[in-house]
Amino acid sequence: MRSLFITLGILALTSVLALADEFRDTTHAFLKKHCFECHGEEEQEGGIALHKIDSLDAALRNHLLIENIIEQVHSNEMPPDDQDVLPTTEEKTQVLRALRALSERVQSGDVTQRAGRVTLRRLNRNEYNYTVRDLFGVNFNPSRGFPIDGAGGEGFDNTAAALFSSPTLLEKYLEAAKKVVAQVYQNPRLKKTVIFARPTGPKDTVATAEKVLSFHATLAYRRRVTEDDLNPLLKAFQRGINTGQTYENSLRAPLTALLINPRFLFRSEHDQPGKEEWRLTDFEIATRLAYFLWSSMPDRELFRIADAGKLSDPAVLREQTLRMIASPKSTALARHFAGQWIGFHKMINEAEPDAKRFPEFNFDLRKAMYYEGIEFFTHLLRENRPITELIDSDYTFANATLAKHYGLKEKVTGDTMQKVAIHNKVRGGVLGMGAVLTTTSLPMRTSPVLRGVWILDSLLGAPAPPPPPDAGELPADDTQAGGLTFREQLDIHRKAEQCSGCHSRIDPLGYSLEHFDAIGRWREKDANGKPIDSTAALPGDIEFSSPQELKALIMGGKHKFARNMTRKMLAYATGRGLEYYDEAIVSKIVAKLDTKEYLTQELILQIVQSRPFLNRSRTR
Repeated sequence: MRSLFITLGILALTSVLALADEFRDTTHAFLKKHCFECHGEEEQEGGIALHKIDSLDAALRNHLLIENIIEQVHSNEMPPDDQDVLPTTEEKTQVLRALRALSERVQSGDVTQRAGRVTLRRLNRNEYNYTVRDLFGVNFNPSRGFPIDGAGGEGFDNTAAALFSSPTLLEKYLEAAKKVVAQVYQNPRLKKTVIFARPTGPKDTVATAEKVLSFHATLAYRRRVTEDDLNPLLKAFQRGINTGQTYENSLRAPLTALLINPRFLFRSEHDQPGKEEWRLTDFEIATRLAYFLWSSMPDRELFRIADAGKLSDPAVLREQTLRMIASPKSTALARHFAGQWIGFHKMINEAEPDAKRFPEFNFDLRKAMYYEGIEFFTHLLRENRPITELIDSDYTFANATLAKHYGLKEKVTGDTMQKVAIHNKVRGGVLGMGAVLTTTSLPMRTSPVLRGVWILDSLLGAPAPPPPPDAGELPADDTQAGGLTFREQLDIHRKAEQCSGCHSRIDPLGYSLEHFDAIGRWREKDANGKPIDSTAALPGDIEFSSPQELKALIMGGKHKFARNMTRKMLAYATGRGLEYYDEAIVSKIVAKLDTKEYLTQELILQIVQSRPFLNRSRTR
């Protein structure tokens, strides 16, 4: 048996070395000869630097870029035709074979596997608000003055690597902690709940305070507390007693200290010396699960199960996951995962249609568009609907304001969002949502480019490169067209050599949505009164001309959509960008989804039971 393992190990090592040799001899040589001129050390058009992919390890870590190279070379978009020395057919065949072999190995898991590593990360603004709410019961926004959290990894603001700290932020934490504790003390009901035990006499004052502080510290630190955790809190309490303060007032300082303690503000997962990889503790799993589904701390039931060591049981983990999905708190997943991935969170304060051009766009409409996305995703989650309904569905959620804006046949009254049947299939799914159509437009006009880029990136996981510096600009106002429709202007723009390659993939997707104006209304004519031309054709003679046909096209490749959504959700759940060794996990989850009708809860269950979610590696 030992000799068998040695033989297998030698074969695996030989295979890796052979792949490295092929990369050096074929891929790197091709890139150097045909790509470095525009994407090398001296110049990086579109921000793409291929000279850094100089080894097999670098290629693995840039596997998504490798996928893009495969597509560009296969479609003859790259290298460009104006290059002095064009690759021969044999060269292209060889490099595509080598790159595809690398891609297949990544997706199948035939590369070094590990669970991945998340760095120490602080609570972002939303997590801070929800955690303080669940810890002390306050109901306001204490993080309002915090700096905005940047996005990292797959584009989420809960990515550890993007959650920086600063002296200014630490001052904001202290200010917020004081406000939270002040609200507790101003509300008799809250104060009674937080300070749930009172001493019967002077002799048990400290013991009673310890009971209160131990309970809240366990919740705040998301684990069992030690004497080292409690000692500073008890000293702060004792100082109050020594200066003549009452029992309740003496608890103010330690309760405030809880909220500025790094154990509260930061989520940490401890290393296990001497191991390359290990399973997280039950408390760490509970914390990951709660912040994934609720953007908040574990509740008492989850703490109790973690404390009993039962969360490592797959059946218990599944049961708890489904319980948490059914909780009202899981709306946070719709707000902060779907909101950032699909983009409807931009309706809060980023989307700004021109007030003179679109006077109908007011606060009520903005709010309704935002909540349509939340209600729709929450419905998928709670009712366990297929994720493919994000692409095509026969319903949406609307109130009277949004129903009128969409021209829905169903009679909808009141301000409350409600499920509404869709009879015209131009709506239904995210492609017909006002929030998506508005946030992928400019203030005074639609943008087929922005809409096409959004579809490629957010839905299909095939982002287009950024435009080159000399790409030029299109007019911000489509009424200033000089006799041309905006589409005709865009067609002229895309004929430029530096633009044609990418626009051939981007623009047709956006053209098929041109019947939607810049605030998501259906229209038959453009801003100049000319008929809308929504006909589109992608490379490969793929023709379509309406939202319905675009949906059918995407549904025909739903495996690609499912893979992208899985990648996005796994990154959000783990709080890190995905690596090449995660792709095999993604493939495994998507294969499972295919047998489970792509149900939303199945996707979540597969993620929380996955190696990256339950384990931690010594190295990244």
